[in-house]
Amino acid sequence: MRGEQPVVVEALKVRAAPEGSHDHLLEFLRLYRDAVQLVVNELWNLDEKLSRKKLHELFYNRLRRLGFRAHHVKEVYTYAQSIVESARSNGGRKPVLRSLSARVDRYDYRLDLENRVLVLKIHNSYEVKLKLLISKERVEKFKNWDNYELVVKYENGELWVSVYFKRIVKPVKQRTVMAVDLNFGNLTLAVFTPNGRLVRLKRFKTPLRKVLTHRIWVERIQRRYPRSWRYVKGVRRAIEKHGERIRSISWDYAHKVGGLIAELALRHRSVVVLEDLDMLRERAKKGRGFNKKLSLWFYRRIQFCVEYEAKERGLRVIKVSPRGSSSTCPRCSGKLVGNGYRTLKCSKCNYVGDRDVIATVNLYLKSSRYPRCGEPGVSPNAPEPDENPSGVRGNRDEAMKNQIKLYKPI
Repeated sequence: MRGEQPVVVEALKVRAAPEGSHDHLLEFLRLYRDAVQLVVNELWNLDEKLSRKKLHELFYNRLRRLGFRAHHVKEVYTYAQSIVESARSNGGRKPVLRSLSARVDRYDYRLDLENRVLVLKIHNSYEVKLKLLISKERVEKFKNWDNYELVVKYENGELWVSVYFKRIVKPVKQRTVMAVDLNFGNLTLAVFTPNGRLVRLKRFKTPLRKVLTHRIWVERIQRRYPRSWRYVKGVRRAIEKHGERIRSISWDYAHKVGGLIAELALRHRSVVVLEDLDMLRERAKKGRGFNKKLSLWFYRRIQFCVEYEAKERGLRVIKVSPRGSSSTCPRCSGKLVGNGYRTLKCSKCNYVGDRDVIATVNLYLKSSRYPRCGEPGVSPNAPEPDENPSGVRGNRDEAMKNQIKLYKPI
């Protein structure tokens, strides 16, 4: 809504240890699960969606008699209704709950981040004290954040707590535009002023080769044990280890590069321009090798981390269509064709440039259609021909410093 300040939400998941017996807490989690299942069963037989008022009238007194606190009751029927709606929208069967978890409102717990202690108010006026097993440095970030609810879960003999924090972010006044082009092998970004002058150019190498290596090992194991790899515990565990390594590599890279890009954007006070790749997998119809890379390409994770880190710093993020970003000449809008290793040449005006840098320029030009720093819709002017983009590695990138010349909006 207009006038509302942007809010950043983040969850802190930590392992917890009870001080004393945790029998009452386990009893509460079982009671909570059974109560949610009871509400799910009754809502499943109804054809209409009930209002919050009607849910309260139907279930409040019944759940209170089970020993729940008032806010527990609200969480139970709200959660149950969301489960039913999700199952119906996906065409599924009636949900059956098995895991022991409970969502707790802020009025039903006391959180002491300084001493990393959590006190839960559960059924029948019981209280449970938990010690959060987390370093002091990790919780330092959330000292000035507001926490509004948490989820406590019992899994594989351990207690886990996910605390949800939120913080109002003060928007940063935009001065430049950062265009980010994401490819299999690298991520290229360029920072432009409102009049089109290039002030920063940087490339990050992606770890897709490492991910593909682990995928190759998985395929080798599956070929060696074509009939038994699903059933032999040792073989299955070897495959799972490679899968865990793939996930670790991808998330680690996404978090690190997301933070680096957001810090650079904050330094230049940039609006961040990303490619809209939501339908990429559905539209991509190429060879087997390309599809294999695409299946392991974690572009969604990278974009998620870039977008989140940027918004956490008060920066605006917009997404533009990637169509034609690596095939349209930024100078004359002509058709670009291959001209050697990762370079393109315009068939109309003979412009030559690195394909990744050309893509960032085209993304920047597309972003001029959105309201941003300066006056919206102003055509960007050219950078100076002798300008030397900083932050670029390798001779191939250095060759671009004299190539970015007069552009006009696409």
